[in-house]
Amino acid sequence: MERCPICRARLKGISICPRCTTDLSLPLTAEQQADNLCFKSLMLLEAGQLGEAIEVIEQSIQFKNNPLALQLRGFLKSMN
Repeated sequence: MERCPICRARLKGISICPRCTTDLSLPLTAEQQADNLCFKSLMLLEAGQLGEAIEVIEQSIQFKNNPLALQLRGFLKSMN
């Protein structure tokens, strides 16, 4: 997350918005969790565990609906 979703101020890697003082630690944690799950899905795919890779990418999308995860889900489902 590069900008505060409330006031659009630049965050510069901090979890408290410098402009509106919104605590963004929970959304930032969810975003990081989504990224970690997306990476884990790729590792499962590499290990030949397609079913588990699909389950993990679905979990990632529940945390954050990002284009990379959506593309990966489409790819994984086309292989199934």
